[in-house]
Amino acid sequence: MKFTRKKTLTFLAISSILIIGCFWARWRPAQRFEFNERKNETLRVVTWNVGYFTFIKNKNMRDTDLREVTNILKKASADVIVLQELGDLKQPDYIADKLGPEWNAYSCETGHGSQVISVLTKLTILKEEQIECGGRKTVGLSVIDPKGRTLYVLGIHAPHPARSIEKNFESIQCALSHANSRDGDISIVVGDFNYNFDTESKGEYYFEILEGFEDSTASIGETYYAHTRIDHIFNKPLNLKVLTEESGIIDLGIRFANVPGFRDHRPIVVTYSLS
Repeated sequence: MKFTRKKTLTFLAISSILIIGCFWARWRPAQRFEFNERKNETLRVVTWNVGYFTFIKNKNMRDTDLREVTNILKKASADVIVLQELGDLKQPDYIADKLGPEWNAYSCETGHGSQVISVLTKLTILKEEQIECGGRKTVGLSVIDPKGRTLYVLGIHAPHPARSIEKNFESIQCALSHANSRDGDISIVVGDFNYNFDTESKGEYYFEILEGFEDSTASIGETYYAHTRIDHIFNKPLNLKVLTEESGIIDLGIRFANVPGFRDHRPIVVTYSLS
């Protein structure tokens, strides 16, 4: 086929638009986390959906990624880590073992295929529980924070709205309500909510959440594709201060190993001041 000058310019224009669109979609205008040691009187929480963006059925993390994922988590110097889309119950135990002798993993299968969610921590455990919210199981831990107060952490991996917006809302509301009912000095709900809240106009659903919880990740920025944010951490009490300069997303390479796709989520780090 012979290309005329007009066709060539049209082709170049369309190609340029597509390339710009791809860069726009991939760019995350978010605060970047600079690796540093956690300071005294702070609490650091990390959440990471470690599964892959791929068109095959099993999107869970493979064992071939365990070493690199563990190395990144180790450098984050966290107190609590919540991981979603692990491939089996052995993977979080491996990560906890490599993080150090004081670390333990509390995990369960969510009920969606063979996906596993895990809450890992080096803090002293008071109680572990598993609850079901929106058809997905999750893990809740009561622990002692670095200042000796009680901290309740509930990990969440809500169903994707494309499968059921009702189940997504039910999962989020159930998790927040459950955390709100627990007696503790601090409560945190953390994980992949699979929902991009309308934070600008503070839509009704988001406004209801903020009546009882503060959005810990609001100041970090847009951390997911196409300038969205679906990984969240909500906290109470409302005056728990986020140290923004010690929080943010961790940038990654597209691939770590010979895996079936690329990792679309990035680790999210939030550091709180406990003073």
